[in-house]
Amino acid sequence: MLKFCSLFSGSSGNSFFIKSDSTNILIDIGVSARKIETALRRT
Repeated sequence: MLKFCSLFSGSSGNSFFIKSDSTNILIDIGVSARKIETALRRT
């Protein structure tokens, strides 16, 4: 199963999380690590 989640999207930056059964991919453009960690905990 493939899961796609937009963590942030806007003028301040974009961040996307893609997950499959065996792989996790985080694509980040301009969002702080702290914001991403918080968003991932909510996912």
